[in-house]
Amino acid sequence: MTTARFLRYHFRIISLVFVSACVILSMEVTAQQKDSTIYLPGIEVTGNSMIRNMPAANISQTRISQQTSGDLGEILRKESNVSGIRRGGYAIDPVVRGFRYSQISVFLDDGIHIEGGCPNRMDPVLSHIEPELIRQIQIIKGPYLLEFGPVPSASIRLVTRPDETYFSKGFTLNSISGYDVNRNGIKQHLALSQSGEDYFFKASGGFKSYGNYTDGNGREWNSEYHKKDIAVDAGIKAGKMGIAGFSYKGAFGSDVLFPALAMDELTDNTHIFSAYLQPTRKIDSRPQVSASVWHSRVYHLMGNKFRPQYSQVVPPLAGIMQAEASASTSSTGGRIGIHYLKGKTELKHGLDFRSTGKDGTREMKMIMNMEGQEFTSVKRFNLWKDARINNMGLFTTTSFDLQKINISASARVDFNLYSSGDTLTIATSEKVWFDSKPGSHLLFSGAVNASIPTGQNSRLIAGIARSQRPADMQERYLKFLATGYDRYDYLGNPELKPETNIQTDLIFEYSPDKMKFHANIFRSVISNFIAGTLLPPSVARPVSQGAPGVKQFNNLEKAEFIGFEASFAWEPVKNAQISIASGYTYAWFHSVEKIIIENGGIAGIENLTNDPLPEMPAFETEINLNYEFRKPKIKSNLGVRMVSSQNQISDAAAEEKTPGYILADISLIYAPVRVLTIQAGINNLFDKAYYDHLNRKIIGQSERLYEPGRTFFVNVFFSINRK
Repeated sequence: MTTARFLRYHFRIISLVFVSACVILSMEVTAQQKDSTIYLPGIEVTGNSMIRNMPAANISQTRISQQTSGDLGEILRKESNVSGIRRGGYAIDPVVRGFRYSQISVFLDDGIHIEGGCPNRMDPVLSHIEPELIRQIQIIKGPYLLEFGPVPSASIRLVTRPDETYFSKGFTLNSISGYDVNRNGIKQHLALSQSGEDYFFKASGGFKSYGNYTDGNGREWNSEYHKKDIAVDAGIKAGKMGIAGFSYKGAFGSDVLFPALAMDELTDNTHIFSAYLQPTRKIDSRPQVSASVWHSRVYHLMGNKFRPQYSQVVPPLAGIMQAEASASTSSTGGRIGIHYLKGKTELKHGLDFRSTGKDGTREMKMIMNMEGQEFTSVKRFNLWKDARINNMGLFTTTSFDLQKINISASARVDFNLYSSGDTLTIATSEKVWFDSKPGSHLLFSGAVNASIPTGQNSRLIAGIARSQRPADMQERYLKFLATGYDRYDYLGNPELKPETNIQTDLIFEYSPDKMKFHANIFRSVISNFIAGTLLPPSVARPVSQGAPGVKQFNNLEKAEFIGFEASFAWEPVKNAQISIASGYTYAWFHSVEKIIIENGGIAGIENLTNDPLPEMPAFETEINLNYEFRKPKIKSNLGVRMVSSQNQISDAAAEEKTPGYILADISLIYAPVRVLTIQAGINNLFDKAYYDHLNRKIIGQSERLYEPGRTFFVNVFFSINRK
């Protein structure tokens, strides 16, 4: 789809939505002339003082619960300029403004970190926590949130802890049940809680069992997955200190299929423990102390037992190939902070620490039958060997008014140490390519945001930030595994320098009566950008089947990102809401190498300038029309998502252009009685066959993984609250 055609489609769809809105609104105006006692909540805007001047988006618990997907990554894809990488039917990996992986800090509450076990990112952080446990998601689009650990280029904060509203005497039961026709999938989550004036206790658990989905062409994809979870929260009022609480969360995945990867997830077990002290009183001159300690651990097992080559000979293999890889990770940390007012200035100071360890192995077994005799060859490799990254940080933030201008500023310093028990050394007469000796970095980050009123209902926000991101476990210590969008084996680099991001944002907000307009333009320049570069064959040769060579993570000179988000929301009458949101990011390397392939082999390297970054999301627009009928009282939603073709592709990465698409979803919410709510709808209403630019290719093929086709879904919410 060309840009011109895409814009014409935009215009037609927007016109259709607004014409539909006008028809509905005329009906509503007529109804209101007869009855003026109809009430509907206004446009939902959530937030807090922590992020009020930052480029941010919030997803409320209500919005999360009304999504049909049990995958948090898929839920986030509905946000402006937030996309995701799909490798299977579950665990979509978020991409914010083109940033991905450890360029995004994903954490729970006040900094709880989870280190995934899979080098292919079958289990990104979002896959370790279930949507039913989350009270709010905060997406900060930039390196501005400095008080919850080292900050890369964006942050996703999952708020799960109870607050003071949980101290209401009584017993509560909440149940969420769901069914997806396309996947033949069911989900069930149950939560029980008991509370009094000085205590609360909550226990919850559930399961999800989804089969393969069918795309718009009627093709079935191996996308089955199964998940179970359990959680316990308990707390007491600790006088003027606030809430003292304890939390445990467990998530258990099994038989999760990934057609775009060489293996599937056989087992993934996650345990998260935390204890905390959380202030509840309003901020004043008396210092409020917050503190927490936490520990998370993950065991991840993947293999090819569901693939043909596990039990039969698949050319070009000469025998049966059985592969399995396991990884164990742990992360332990803590935080203490104080928060107070000094005059009219709000201040926060604190320190935190985090220690993350990772260990993993891979086993490949070749079984061959020659002249009636069976021969077995087994190879074992370390993926990581007792790798560890420790980080200790100090932070300070302040917020104050300078005449009519509100200014918030923050600074952070981190001491980052890394080590590995690996004994591998790769060296030539020219240089040492891999040596896992310990090392450290001192990191400095800072941010300033200013909010300037420009009228009674408008304001201008300017922000500038500098952050440093140290290399993660994979970038430092991974050994010979195909983990990227290409088929090259990747090798870590213990000598990597931290990425340094300097970002600026300019935001304009205008909010007259029942309207809200928001526009944000940004620019980000990252020096020492970490990416893979080709190693000479004389230094290292690939291990994985079909890998053309080995790439090692190295620092490139510079990468640049520019883009925007814009949104408009309108509540023309009490019973209707219309919202439109668009976003786009363009990014490029100042200089990058291109590997020249001839006759199936590597023929040389060419240097390119201003080449686009690979795997960048296309321009997209999301339109939503919500309307509440009075009799019967039904809330309806029509959603339209329009994604442009992606023609800005990387020559160095040999990317291919991808077509655009337009989707429509509809849903209805009906509450026949106070304790029961039913939601039903159709996703991909017109059964569009499509794939996103970030969807990975099927392993061993040039075809991309398609998205699900049309599906009917139903969710049932049941709630009892006895005081």
